[in-house]
Amino acid sequence: MQIMEVSGDFVAYAQQLPGQHNHLLPAKNGPKPSYNEYLALALAKQEACTLLTGDANLRIVANKEQVNVMGTIGLLCAMIENQLLSVDDAFKALDRMKSGKRRLPWPEAEKVLNALR
Repeated sequence: MQIMEVSGDFVAYAQQLPGQHNHLLPAKNGPKPSYNEYLALALAKQEACTLLTGDANLRIVANKEQVNVMGTIGLLCAMIENQLLSVDDAFKALDRMKSGKRRLPWPEAEKVLNALR
């Protein structure tokens, strides 16, 4: 990880995103993305890299803005595929997340990890 700077053009881009998208986001997904979340999306777009988020509404906006998105399950899979984490360790991490009251599609997560065994 490293500290990066969002350029002025992309700060302006981030500032216009709420007006463009917030009224379209479903309330069932929780709160609208914060300004900092929109800045993270803008940085991902600026750097042409993947946005890591578990926020459903931010994921919707990122997809509409053609920014690649990866969540917890995708990150675990990428770590396994790059041999940074074993499947067993990924399951242990998933169990810790579950006991920590994280919200994930647990059956889907377990199915995806089982497929990597």
